[in-house]
Amino acid sequence: MSYTSYGFLILTVVGLVISRMVRPSGKKWILLVMSLIFMAAAGGYGTIVFWFISTAAGFAAALLLANVADTKEKQKRIILLAAVAFQLGLLAYFKYANLPAYTKEAFYELAGRVYEFEEKERLALAGISFYILMIIGYDIDVYRGETLAVRSFPAFSLFTGYFGHFVQGPIDSWQEAGKSLGVPSPVSFTDFQDGCLRILSGLFKKLVLSERLAIMVDTIYGDYASYGGWYLVMAAAAFTLQLYTDFCGCMDLVLGVSQLFGVRLAENFRQPFFSESVSEFWRRWHITLGAFLRKYVYIPLGGNRKGTLRKYLNTIVVFLLSGLWHGGKWTFIIGTGLLQCVYMIAGAMSEPLTEQCYRILRIKRTAPVLRFLRKVRTFILIMIGFVLFRSDSLTMAGEILKGMFQRGLHPEYAEGIFYSGLGTADFVILLIGLLLLFLISLWREKKGEQKILSTEGMRTMACFAILLVILVFGCYGKGYDISSFIYSQF
Repeated sequence: MSYTSYGFLILTVVGLVISRMVRPSGKKWILLVMSLIFMAAAGGYGTIVFWFISTAAGFAAALLLANVADTKEKQKRIILLAAVAFQLGLLAYFKYANLPAYTKEAFYELAGRVYEFEEKERLALAGISFYILMIIGYDIDVYRGETLAVRSFPAFSLFTGYFGHFVQGPIDSWQEAGKSLGVPSPVSFTDFQDGCLRILSGLFKKLVLSERLAIMVDTIYGDYASYGGWYLVMAAAAFTLQLYTDFCGCMDLVLGVSQLFGVRLAENFRQPFFSESVSEFWRRWHITLGAFLRKYVYIPLGGNRKGTLRKYLNTIVVFLLSGLWHGGKWTFIIGTGLLQCVYMIAGAMSEPLTEQCYRILRIKRTAPVLRFLRKVRTFILIMIGFVLFRSDSLTMAGEILKGMFQRGLHPEYAEGIFYSGLGTADFVILLIGLLLLFLISLWREKKGEQKILSTEGMRTMACFAILLVILVFGCYGKGYDISSFIYSQF
């Protein structure tokens, strides 16, 4: 089951109807049953079994930590380390069994040789990268005394298995999402409208924009050796936008559905392409993953409190883990990890020289032209990292990046405008949609949380208008698979 499937639509509608018929205290049980149904449909019964094992272990560890006296610090530390090791062991077994072979393959590629190996088959578990981090964060918070241990296993199970963040996040904390799930807020008509608008916004990003961008990306990346020059640049830019509209669209959808039930989840995006530096970008993109790594890895390692060299080493560790979290292949580890770390360290080291140049040339750092150029620079740097993210191997990524500087070649059999696989009409719809997305993002960047539509009538009309646009212009692409949200693979 995918968030864009008819099955999820039926599940949501039935859940909403039943939740209106029961007492507020019974809503959490409806959400738990819905989550189990979604979990089984999205990942199978194997997913339920290992989610249950992981959840039960995290729950038991927190109770043990809560029952040990604060004076027995060593015993508490042993319990916490065992609990974290168990969770990470599960994650490593199911996600990183092939990492040693992938590492050997990467070294062979660098040496110009071919290394073939048979991948170790593992049960595909939906959501494991997300709920395990939430469990680890919860156990650490209990250990630190930042939250009380939950005494209700069903309540904790709803927190870890809630359908709204199970497959693609956000990586929520118990202090916020857990308590909201336990006692959902009353839903007013305004809340209902806002939730519907959020859902439709997500569907617009996914079905109108992301699926059209996917056609361009799949067409060019699928035969990248036949393309060159600005075609590969266009494909790289298209994938960066595809990843954003896909992932952010999913977040809008699940946050909107959650709002219909009176549940508040953490925001995961904040206009990332308005960032003027790579470090700012990662504070705006996948916000909850960054917050998790900052709280439980970067700060405990010393953060920026123990000197510049230590700060850089801590940054390397954080982004190595970030890249590894995305997948056990070096295209992920480098593209969304180590390369981003290099950007950030290089930016920090060059900052004094940059400031000195501004003073000598008497240029204001806040000048609109400079701010625009910094945003363009950041987009290009992120785009290069996402080339590795999208590539099947380091060799493929290297050839694509090298091909960007060659003459603009394209295969003679390629179809669509600019040989991108998109027809003229679809290309125009895509451009208009991206322009609309940019204008809305610009408004939110300047106005913050201020609503664009201030009256109930305007919001109702907007809901019907967006729904009509999605029904008329929604694109399912070539070989479209309703389960293929990009981040669902993590």
